[in-house]
Amino acid sequence: MYSFVSYFSTRSLYTVALVSSLAATASLSGQGTSSATSEEVYDLQEFAVTASAAQNSTLVLEGRPETGSRLGLSNWELPASVSVISQDLMQQRGLRTAVEAVEAAVGMTGGTYYGSIPSYTTRGFSGNSVTVMRDGIRQNTASQSSRTIDSFLLGGVEILKGPAGLMFGEGAIGGAVNYLSREPLAAAAGELQASVGSWDTYRLGVGWGGPLSLGGEQPLTTWLGYSHQETAGYVDRSRERYDAGALALGWQVSDRFRLTLQANYLEDWNQSYYGTPVIYDAVLDTTDPDAVAEVRAFNSSTDRMINPRIDERARRTNYNIFDNYAASRNAFVRLRAEWELTPEVALRNETYVATQELRWRNLETNVWNPVTELVDRRSFLHIYRDDVLVGDRLDVTTQNDLFGRSNRLLVGLSYEHNDMGRGGTPDGYPTTLDSVSLLDPVLADGPGDRERFQKTSDVLVETTAVYLEDAFELTDTITLVGGLRYDWIELERETLNSTTPVYEKTYRPVTGRGGVVWKVGSHVNLYGSYSRAAEPVTQLVSFTSARDTFSLQKGRQYEVGAKGTFFDERLGLTLALFDIEKNDLLRSTIDPDTGERLSQQIGAQNARGVELAAAFTPAEAWQLELNLAYTDAWYGDYAENLGSGIIDRTDQTPSNIPEWVGSISIRHQLTEALTLQGGLRYVGERFANTNNSVVAEEYVLCDLAVSYRWRQATFTLRGRNLLDETYEPVAGTTMRRLGDPRSVEFATQLRF
Repeated sequence: MYSFVSYFSTRSLYTVALVSSLAATASLSGQGTSSATSEEVYDLQEFAVTASAAQNSTLVLEGRPETGSRLGLSNWELPASVSVISQDLMQQRGLRTAVEAVEAAVGMTGGTYYGSIPSYTTRGFSGNSVTVMRDGIRQNTASQSSRTIDSFLLGGVEILKGPAGLMFGEGAIGGAVNYLSREPLAAAAGELQASVGSWDTYRLGVGWGGPLSLGGEQPLTTWLGYSHQETAGYVDRSRERYDAGALALGWQVSDRFRLTLQANYLEDWNQSYYGTPVIYDAVLDTTDPDAVAEVRAFNSSTDRMINPRIDERARRTNYNIFDNYAASRNAFVRLRAEWELTPEVALRNETYVATQELRWRNLETNVWNPVTELVDRRSFLHIYRDDVLVGDRLDVTTQNDLFGRSNRLLVGLSYEHNDMGRGGTPDGYPTTLDSVSLLDPVLADGPGDRERFQKTSDVLVETTAVYLEDAFELTDTITLVGGLRYDWIELERETLNSTTPVYEKTYRPVTGRGGVVWKVGSHVNLYGSYSRAAEPVTQLVSFTSARDTFSLQKGRQYEVGAKGTFFDERLGLTLALFDIEKNDLLRSTIDPDTGERLSQQIGAQNARGVELAAAFTPAEAWQLELNLAYTDAWYGDYAENLGSGIIDRTDQTPSNIPEWVGSISIRHQLTEALTLQGGLRYVGERFANTNNSVVAEEYVLCDLAVSYRWRQATFTLRGRNLLDETYEPVAGTTMRRLGDPRSVEFATQLRF
C-alpha cells in the first residue's frame, strides 16, 4: 500500500509551516506574562483531570459540549439538543467504531456503506444533510470524506441535532456529528485494549499519556496512541483493515496562555460488499391503476416488486470483482492557542490542516434479472481523490455586565482553503461486466490496471466566515442565547483535458440560532429555539455550470424542550419537540407553453417529532438508560424527473427514515469484580425509495456482555445480535447490504 513516509513528505509542509508560525507567535506573546509557579500549574492540570471524569450515559448535562457552542456553555444552558458519548462510555458498552458510538445517542441511526463510508440519519434527514467532522473541522460532505474510525483514539463523540449553520457553516440541516480527539493527560496513565471475535476479527489499542518534564517549571502534557482493527467479514472477500495513530501535546506556557497540539493519522483498506441481490417474481407499475404483473427488471421510480426476498444461500456471496479495493489515508492536525488576556477577555485561535488521499476500484451494482435469472453486474468504477484543507479560526470572548446583567459575547473569524483533486475511470474501461449465476457465480479480476486512475478536475473552495454568539442573562431565571454567521463561499472548478472554461460561483449564506432558556427550578430548565442552515443542491466538489442558476437550499427548525434531574440527581431526563423544513429543493415541472421539462427550486422536505432520553441510577449497582425518538417525515412540494416524464412525490416519505428508533441499556454490578451489561435497540421500518414501494423491515438487536475485573485488568465476553436478526442498517432497493449475524468476542482491557 501507500508509503507513510512518502505521504507525509509531500503533505507535512503545510502543517509544519502553520504550526511553527503560530507556535512562535504564541511563545513571544507568552513572554510578556509572568511565569506560573509549579503549584499554579499543578492546580490547572488537576482541574483538567476532573473535567474528563467518566460518564455513564449519553445524558451529560453538566458538560460543556464544544459542538453546541463556542461560548463554553454547559448543556444545561443550551437551547438545543446535544448528545455526548464519552470515551469511558464507549469502552463500557463495547462501542468499537464511531458509527456504533453515534448510534448510542437518541434518535440516531447509522451504517457503513461500501468502501468504508459512514452515513447517519436523524430528525428526518440523512446523508450529506448530516455533517460529519473531526474536532469541529469538516473536510467535505460525509459521502466525500467520512471514513470508518476506531473509537479507541477518540476522546468522545458529540451530536448536535437540527440545523447547525451557526457552528459549522454550509450544510448540516439535519444535524452535526463531531468526532473529538483525545486531550493530553496531566497525570501519567496508560491503557491497552485487545479483542478477538467472530469472522477473524481482531482489535488492538494502546495508549499512554502524562507529563513530560523538559527541565522547566511547566512540563509538557501528552497522550500518544495507536489502534488497529481488522476483520475478514461474514461475507466472502469483504476484508477490512484500519490503522490509526494519535498524538496530543499540551503546554501551559504561562498561567494565562496554553497551547494544545493534536495530530491524527488514519489509514484504511477494505474489500467492498455492495449488497445481496433481492430476488423477485415480477414487478407491478404503481403509476398505472390497471397495471398487471410483468416479468422484467425493476424500476425503483415506478415499480413495486412482487414477492421480494433474499436467498439465504447467497447471504455470504460477494459479486464484486476479485481485485476490488478502497484505500485511503487521512491526516488531521490542529494547534489550539488559548490566551486569557484579562479575567473578562479570552482569545482563542485554531490553526488546522486536514488531508485525504483515496483510491477506489469497484464493481458497484449486482442486481437480479428475473428474465434471465442471472445477476447483472455493472457500474465498474475507479475513484481518485486528493484533498488538502488548510484553515484558521480566531475568536474573542468577553464576559461582563450589560444593563446590569451578566453577558457573554463571542466574535469570531474563520478562513478555509480546500483544494480538492478528483479523478475516475480511465478512458476505454468497460462499465458493464458479464452476468453471473446467483448461487455459483464465475468471477474474475476487473478490467485494466488496478492502480491506474485518470485525474479529471481540480476544485478549490475558499470560505471566509464571520460569526458571533451571545448569552445574556435577562433575569435570574431567563437567559437569551443566540448567534449569527455570515459565510462568503467562493468555488472554482477546472475541468482537465477539456476546452471548458474554469467555472466560478459565489455563495453568501446567513445562518444562525436564537433561543431562550428558562430555569423553572433548581434542577429543571425549559428552552425554545429557532435555527437556520443552508446547503447546496449538490455537494460543492461536484458542482458544475449545469447548476449555476440554483441558490442554496434553506433549512429552518423550531425546537422546544426540557432538561432536568430528579431524585437527588439519580434520574436525568431530556425531552425535545422539533419541526424542520428544508426549502428550495429541485422540483421538476413542465412548461405549459413549450412542454419543456424544467427544474425549479420550489420543493420542500419536512420532519417533525419528539425525542426522549432518560438515564436512571435506581441503586448504586444499577445503571439504566432509555432513548426513544419518533419522526414524521415527508416531502412538501416535490416532483421527480424520470427522463420519460415527471412524477409527483408530495407527501411521500424520504428514503431511509425510520418512524421509531429506541434503545435501552442496563448495567448491573453483581459483585465488586463481576459486571453484567445488556442492551436492546429497535429501528422501525424505512422506505428504500422515494416511490415508497420498497420497505426495509424493522429490526431488534440484542447485545449482552459479562465482565470480570482482576487487579488492573478487565476481561469481557460479549455477544452481539444474539437474536441473529437479518437486517439492513441502511435501506436498499435491489441490493440489501445486510448487517452482521450473531457474533461473539472476547476482550481484555489493561490500565497501567
